[in-house]
Amino acid sequence: MTRHIFLSVLIISAIALAAGMLYSPKIDHDRPVLGFPWVIQNLPDGSTQVFQITLGKSNLAQVEKQFNEFAKFTMFVPEQGDPVVEAYFNELVIAGLKAKMVIGFDLQKDQLKAMYDNGVRISTMGSGERKVTMHPDDIAIVKQTNIISITYMPAINLDDELIEKRFGQPEQKLNDPESDAVHWLYPSKGLDVVLSQNSKEVLQYVHPKNFDKILAPLLEKKSAK
Repeated sequence: MTRHIFLSVLIISAIALAAGMLYSPKIDHDRPVLGFPWVIQNLPDGSTQVFQITLGKSNLAQVEKQFNEFAKFTMFVPEQGDPVVEAYFNELVIAGLKAKMVIGFDLQKDQLKAMYDNGVRISTMGSGERKVTMHPDDIAIVKQTNIISITYMPAINLDDELIEKRFGQPEQKLNDPESDAVHWLYPSKGLDVVLSQNSKEVLQYVHPKNFDKILAPLLEKKSAK
């Protein structure tokens, strides 16, 4: 009797497994993985999405939940110019790739000034730049603020051939006059890929309408040389 029950269960299990294989959805191995840095989606409203972050719309609270990681915050104040608030992840694994990530925010000048005044601690660096430890209340505000830029630093090495294969030919290439770096520029994607023989590669993403914020400083440095 026990033997018959065992055989019946085994037959039913085999039939269920075969049915599951027959009716299971087909896996599309060519489908792009949304977490890869070269999968940039141009949305109908003109914005772009990368790493499932929509520039100009997504906020850090959503990103921290998505990555299941908490970012660290710093405010930098140059000797000349406006303060900059950045959130950074020292190590992320997205789509199986290790990387560091720095995120910039759509903060107004009056907000930045208030956050600077509320700073818990201010230290001056060797370059004259000041580094501000932000107040927790201001960090909470930043977490709800729209993300306008992403700087992605992959652990793997990227070369010309791989960049061209994944991103296509750039619309423009500019040599950095202060280093050996070459900027591969993709304005329609809001992307600047910085390639260097002596430093790690860097990918900078912005909303395409804000691409001049990447391009203008490069042209200014080039004309000053």
